[in-house]
Amino acid sequence: MRNEALVILPGITASPEKQAFVENYFRAHTDYDVYLPRLWQNLGIRGAARQLQRFMDRHAGYERVHFLTYISGGFILRCMLWRRPLPNIGRLVHVRGPIQEQVPGLVIKKHGRIAAFMIKGLMMFDLSAPWRNQLPFAATPHPQGLVIEQGVAKLAAELGLKPEDFDRFRNAPEFKIPAADETWLAAESHDEVYTSKALLGRMAGFFKTGKF
Repeated sequence: MRNEALVILPGITASPEKQAFVENYFRAHTDYDVYLPRLWQNLGIRGAARQLQRFMDRHAGYERVHFLTYISGGFILRCMLWRRPLPNIGRLVHVRGPIQEQVPGLVIKKHGRIAAFMIKGLMMFDLSAPWRNQLPFAATPHPQGLVIEQGVAKLAAELGLKPEDFDRFRNAPEFKIPAADETWLAAESHDEVYTSKALLGRMAGFFKTGKF
């Protein structure tokens, strides 16, 4: 067991292949013990946060624990820390997507609540509910990095979202983001942020130096 760990919390659209890719990348390119807990996000933000807390209890003892979160993973972390702060929390990198974060609400609107529930359970509703933005942002004495996706994923495009929507959603009052020490505007879409070696390398560098 090493002194520091990195916990990766993917979003709801990350396939098993993408999860494996990002996990293996950070294992190969950092000096941390790397974990990607298999949370059942269909339980929603609160249910997944309880699962994450149990996971962290089983992996206690690190001097410092860093987190990489993708959209829903970030809300899960915020919910867990709101209930029980981690004294050994380290650097944080949050991946957010102004366009991608419109998808849950549009899926519910287009396909109905039952179909949306069958797709991703309670998480689909939590990610479109205003209360998610009331969760306190994760606090750490160490640097926080923010990655903002500019691309449009396939599902988002199928729902009618376009690249020119970026500024409107990026500046919308409901798109609440943490006060990061560093922000990187990524050309990648949500389909690509798990497998883009250029972006993953930039984030790995942040965990090492606190800079993108």
